[in-house]
Amino acid sequence: MNDMRYFRQALAMMREERLFSSIYIVGTALAIAFTMVMAVVYYIKLAPIYPEPNRARTVYFEGMRIEAESGGVGQTGFSAKAFEDWFQKSPNIEYSSPTLLAAGTGKAEGRCRTFVVRGKDDYVDVIRNEASADFFKIYAYDFVSGRPFTQKEVEGKEAVCVISDALAERLYGKGVDALGKTVAIEESYDLRVVGVLRGCSQLTPDSYVDIIAPYTLFGVHFGTPYRGLYSLVCTVKDNYHLQALKQELDDIAARMQQAHPEVLDEFNFGEGVKKKLVLTKGVETHPMHVLRTENRDHTFDTVTVWELVKHYASILFVLLFVPALNLCAIVAGRMERRSAEMAVRKTFGARRTTLLNQVICENLVLTTIGGIIGLVLSWLSIYGLRREILGMFFDNSTLATAPVVEGEMLFAPTLFIGAFAAIMLLNLIAAVVPAWWSLRKPIVESMMEKR
Repeated sequence: MNDMRYFRQALAMMREERLFSSIYIVGTALAIAFTMVMAVVYYIKLAPIYPEPNRARTVYFEGMRIEAESGGVGQTGFSAKAFEDWFQKSPNIEYSSPTLLAAGTGKAEGRCRTFVVRGKDDYVDVIRNEASADFFKIYAYDFVSGRPFTQKEVEGKEAVCVISDALAERLYGKGVDALGKTVAIEESYDLRVVGVLRGCSQLTPDSYVDIIAPYTLFGVHFGTPYRGLYSLVCTVKDNYHLQALKQELDDIAARMQQAHPEVLDEFNFGEGVKKKLVLTKGVETHPMHVLRTENRDHTFDTVTVWELVKHYASILFVLLFVPALNLCAIVAGRMERRSAEMAVRKTFGARRTTLLNQVICENLVLTTIGGIIGLVLSWLSIYGLRREILGMFFDNSTLATAPVVEGEMLFAPTLFIGAFAAIMLLNLIAAVVPAWWSLRKPIVESMMEKR
């Protein structure tokens, strides 16, 4: 009963003090909107969204590093042989696959761009990938029709492929079944379509693709048998297996230096300079890997996980605390104006807790309204200005057109509840502290306050 009375009083206060209520609601809405925009950006980068539900267990290997004692560093991709000899049969890896996509970098590399022949002198620019059958276990694509290619087809070097529904429509028209049709890649390979997958957003560049073919059809390598075009992506069961994998690859690198010293000759760092093969530089699961590589100047390359978490927590704190501090000042000014009113009510027997509960209820109502407005504003901003806003946080080469923003990227209940709870807590603190301080004043002093 008291709660309803407080609620009615809060609505009456909003009608009487429209300027204060408007400023409070707008301040809360903007705080929620800014926080939600940042939260959605990092949700897209880190959360298990389609078609990457295994992000928490996904590990990336960009390539082999050759490090010189003089400080020089060179990097080159893996070949199919490197994948098969070092990764494919590892007991510490759950699933693994080579990939032309720049795994874990958030960028679309030129090496994965190619052309599909649509007709005489008619070519379609596409993003191509070459992968193993395990690629479809790491990335859980939904298939509109057909199936992924199998390990048997990979080992048999069969000329098959999987294409996206968007490419199928561009090549054959809307509603046409692409299964069994032939796709010609740059007039070099004729591939039979065995599956059509539901395409994903450019905001998931590790899985965004138009056509996927077995890596065994190509098998390109340069210089030595272990140098090629591929990055590698794999999943591990847990952190124990990840640490064991690091040790396993360190041992492989040491043996390679002894058995195949020519691997170190990929880069010339000068006469007599000692070099070392490194396979495990920056190897972490997807979430920490993304946070660490967010910087452009390698600031976070050597910091601990705890230091990395503190850095991003401080950004979130600033986003929420500064608006809350401003609201605290507004509430404090309002309480000064209401001090005489509160003194009169205390004179007639109102308890301090009753008055404090009323202030809390008023601010809960205002915060809830502001939070809902802020949530809607963040959705409208991200969707309406998705190229401009998301272009600041994602590689621009993947955003040639306005990126697809999937519903699950925006409508994440846990995300909103977390942001709303944080702003609610700070707003309550901003309201309770000045109210409590004002209600502690003696009645006579409050009665004498200027109104």
